[in-house]
Amino acid sequence: MLGRFVLVLCVIGVKVFTGVGIVYSEHSLRKEFIELQKLQDQFDELQVEWGRLQLEQSTWLAHARVERLAREELGMSQVHKERLVLLESR
Repeated sequence: MLGRFVLVLCVIGVKVFTGVGIVYSEHSLRKEFIELQKLQDQFDELQVEWGRLQLEQSTWLAHARVERLAREELGMSQVHKERLVLLESR
């Protein structure tokens, strides 16, 4: 009788321990999933910013290329303020 009682207590203890373990693992899983979602959102934002930066870089490169071609091939230079003449239209 006492042996059976001890066995029942052991089974109950194992079930309680298993239940607590399942609850803990589910909680940890949910926390990690939330962190994953945050990191994926951050990744998406960084991808958008990367695209904007690439577009900005290509724009700057295009301007620099035009300026270089104007200087080298056409012999143009930037006008200084003193040499600037404004014409008014009537």
